[in-house]
Amino acid sequence: MRNSSRIVDVADDARAAFEDIYARGWTDGLPVIPPKAEYVQEMLDTNGLNRDEVVATLAPDGAAATVEKIAINAVMAGCRNDYLPVLIAAVKAIAQPQFNLLWVQATTNPVAPLVVINGPLRSRLDLNCGRGALGPGRRANATIGRALRLIMVNIGGGSPGDIDKAVLGQPAKYSFCMGEMEEDHPWEPLHVELGYQREQSVVSVIGVQGLTSIRTPFSKPESILAMIANAMTVYGNNSYNNSTGNPVLVFTPGYANLFHHAGWPKLRIKEWLYEHTKVPRSLLPTESSQTQHRRPKIDAGGDRLCICTEPDDIKIIVAGSSEPYHMTYLPSAGSTDLAAQPIVIP
Repeated sequence: MRNSSRIVDVADDARAAFEDIYARGWTDGLPVIPPKAEYVQEMLDTNGLNRDEVVATLAPDGAAATVEKIAINAVMAGCRNDYLPVLIAAVKAIAQPQFNLLWVQATTNPVAPLVVINGPLRSRLDLNCGRGALGPGRRANATIGRALRLIMVNIGGGSPGDIDKAVLGQPAKYSFCMGEMEEDHPWEPLHVELGYQREQSVVSVIGVQGLTSIRTPFSKPESILAMIANAMTVYGNNSYNNSTGNPVLVFTPGYANLFHHAGWPKLRIKEWLYEHTKVPRSLLPTESSQTQHRRPKIDAGGDRLCICTEPDDIKIIVAGSSEPYHMTYLPSAGSTDLAAQPIVIP
């Protein structure tokens, strides 16, 4: 297996260089920064890293993701030099067995990895954790997420339409990265729930199949949860196919404080939603699936499908502005579970 990167000549003109790189199939369709040797070397030198170190092997090609190759894709995506350790951790995360990268890369489902960054590094990198955290406008969010996608294509081999068989795809396949708001509310952040220390910086990757805004302009927890459960209970989603993966809810800091003061910790919310998102089996079509038989978890009564295996599989993340009007639901893509890695700063 070839680990070293090869050097190719492209035009000095930015437009011509992009045309060449696009023709080689190395982009996501958007313009990139040509990864000149001096740009890549500067990123490596800034972080004091060995270019030949193999971080992971990535499916489906089984290719070695070296530090140099990760840096090349980071440069192409427009990353700052100090984003490289985040991407190294993200690559380690998607290579973990539970993330099931081969399925993520090749399925007809429009799955995309949601990248969640926790810890002190969020501020140093100027990650958006507040208003518009899931949208455009911040370099760190946009380019870290984009670089991971380029890595999945250029190193892992998940080229759209060839290996990536998503029937329609989704915009999150370009980039999907956010920081979690750890301030202004009393809840433990995601990485602490996963067993890391609060002062650690951690990357988590979660396979999701889309995004739904939920209008929740109420003040009582039960009223808000009723709206959330209604938005989650879509039995056509992959969540109800195998009861696998991690449904994700993004609460605003205002809602986190509201639930906390009402005596609702995260686990109580998860348990309520787990129970109230069960789907009667009678609602499903009786004919056999053209692709596979459902293997969902059935509740103890034997007549309802569960959205995931257990309540704690539902992940609650805090981000966004303080207005108590909306929150966001990201259905699980199924067949892929959350994977996390600490970020090591050289």
